[in-house]
Amino acid sequence: MRQFVVDASVAAKWYLPEPQSDHAAALLADPGALLAPDILYVEVAEVVWQRVAWGEVDPATAGEIMAELRKVPFELLSTTELIADALPLALENRCTLRDALYLALAVQANCPLVTADRKLHDTLKTGPRAAHVLWIEDLE
Repeated sequence: MRQFVVDASVAAKWYLPEPQSDHAAALLADPGALLAPDILYVEVAEVVWQRVAWGEVDPATAGEIMAELRKVPFELLSTTELIADALPLALENRCTLRDALYLALAVQANCPLVTADRKLHDTLKTGPRAAHVLWIEDLE
């Protein structure tokens, strides 16, 4: 069975029309096993909150998005279980600690982190963790 770590940049595309939303939808339609650190919910909620603030999404839709996200069959890991590995990865790869939590899970699970965050992808693709990052459009 395929296994992927999914970050918030991908999960948000399941509910908000953006570039690469079709690729994200394909992953959700045939996901295999989806893993994520529990911070995923906070990060997606932040994106949704921002869209409400910008007037792109109404509060009721924001609530519906978060309810739908909770239905996705993620295997969630607590940030407390990942933080010891995430901090050195953040320092080594010059990425945020939030991003490093996803990367730590991908390293632990020995599977790719699927992202639509171009800056994160480009940072990781040339470093020692290149095998653990996959651009959303490169899913097969």
